[in-house]
Amino acid sequence: MRHRVPGNQLGKPADQRKALLRALATELLRHDEIITTVAKAKAVRPQVEKIITCGKKGYLADYPATVKKSKGGDVEARKQVARVVHLRRQVNAFLYDRDVVNKVFNEIAPRYKDRKGGYTRILKAGFRRGDATPMAIIQLV
Repeated sequence: MRHRVPGNQLGKPADQRKALLRALATELLRHDEIITTVAKAKAVRPQVEKIITCGKKGYLADYPATVKKSKGGDVEARKQVARVVHLRRQVNAFLYDRDVVNKVFNEIAPRYKDRKGGYTRILKAGFRRGDATPMAIIQLV
């Protein structure tokens, strides 16, 4: 029984659902806005928020200088570089496109550095013509 188990199954097996959420997250981060169904928008929102949070944690304003210091023997700089690499690898394992991973860390993370969460917004967009499914626009704030 699945009493009180969180998350929407979207009527798909687990592997298809995970692939769908990865694809939606990749496209949302690439274009900053996508149009999809309300259920899919609500399902992809937590994934995107976690990715942006990882991007914020892994953002260093002066990464090349930190790498140079770490190679010079600075232990604290070495830890910072290792953390950044680890977070980039985690995000890269989820997203389908390496260019989007770079965008998350270089463009999106600095944009939200002072924001504590709520990086996305879902707007209702009426109903789809073919089957009257409620549609939504999910966008980065």
